[in-house]
Amino acid sequence: MKFVAACGICCDVCALHAKLGCVCSSGIEKAAKEKVKTQWGGKGVLCLVLDCAVKRGVAYCMRDCEEFPCQKYFEWCFPYSRDYLEMHMKRNPKQKDK
Repeated sequence: MKFVAACGICCDVCALHAKLGCVCSSGIEKAAKEKVKTQWGGKGVLCLVLDCAVKRGVAYCMRDCEEFPCQKYFEWCFPYSRDYLEMHMKRNPKQKDK
């Protein structure tokens, strides 16, 4: 079974998941809320994308959020390159007005 994170990364190919046991979940699962709490509470690094997905109740940014790609992706440039994000904006009619 393939696991996909809220940002769209396939967790099965992510070293953080495979080697360190990082929990993989969509933005609407209980595990996502727990992961954000854990990151805030001591890891020192918060995934801005997952935090946003949890707060907005979005399972998968690319599929479910009308604002994708949002400024978080452009400012953070993770997990997608600027070229990919710009291509996505050009192909998505809802994004052409922005």
